[in-house]
Amino acid sequence: MYLRPTMKICRAIRKLRKVGGFWLLGSMAVATAKAEIPQWWQEVHNWDGLSDWTIYMNYTAGYFGPNALPVPELMDGRIPQKHAAEFSTDIFWGYGDQTQSLSTRWTYVLVPGRIALSTWGVIGEHYRTTLAVRDQRASLDKDPQGIEWLGDFYVATQCRLMQEDLCRPDLMLEIVLKTASSFNASSARFVDTPGYYFSLNAGKSLLFPDAFIKELRFIGDIGFFSYEMNSSRQNDSPLYRGGIQLQSGNWSLLNSFGGYAGWTNKGDRPFVLRSKLNYQKGAVRYFMQYQHALNDYPFERLQTGVSLDF
Repeated sequence: MYLRPTMKICRAIRKLRKVGGFWLLGSMAVATAKAEIPQWWQEVHNWDGLSDWTIYMNYTAGYFGPNALPVPELMDGRIPQKHAAEFSTDIFWGYGDQTQSLSTRWTYVLVPGRIALSTWGVIGEHYRTTLAVRDQRASLDKDPQGIEWLGDFYVATQCRLMQEDLCRPDLMLEIVLKTASSFNASSARFVDTPGYYFSLNAGKSLLFPDAFIKELRFIGDIGFFSYEMNSSRQNDSPLYRGGIQLQSGNWSLLNSFGGYAGWTNKGDRPFVLRSKLNYQKGAVRYFMQYQHALNDYPFERLQTGVSLDF
């Protein structure tokens, strides 16, 4: 279980306040907390005057911005042969939240086709939400719009366990660390807590050399996603994804679904459908993806981007 240093400090202060000689220190901590919480927020959420503001927030996908706790992208069961650098833009809309963001992904291949390292995350986002959504998320932003820089980045290792042949599929293990690289959670844009997930990813292709569709690939994985919430608790979630990829010449189309199911059952069971179109021209790949959310992730999404192999 992850324990943030700030949480350790808060718990230490609460313990010290129970000792007579440290009552003054406890009072000072409460006074500081009061000064940091805006008056309008106290009135909207009926603040009790003592509790940390974070306990009023639900650290789940349904109560944060679209880049906070997304369903991970589906891989196709294969480790790449070359390094890659990717940049993409995302537009999210609907349900009282309008967001535009810039993201990046980098892949470094240690052993071609066998072992790779990846990192990805949001460089920055511009957002605007309604006041109703702001209050639902318990955000401290009085005017819920602006720019947030540097989201929670992910660092991953992908390792091939089995190579596809006539009978068996490609099989890959992915182990991912979610960092707390964002600055704070007060605007309910990024959760700013650590986490991890791992998944077992498989892919099997059917080839049709003489047909218009040259390759039909079935992809699926299962895994486990866990992240720290706003206290000493953590959310543990089964992770699942699947899809079908069609390839013809330089074009490919991946239709997929994915989601995870947390234990709180309050905004932490997102389920999404995705359709991603790719065009490969030499070392450059252009892509466009549409995402439709069906549960606990109230955002429509249109993504465009470019990836360069090197």
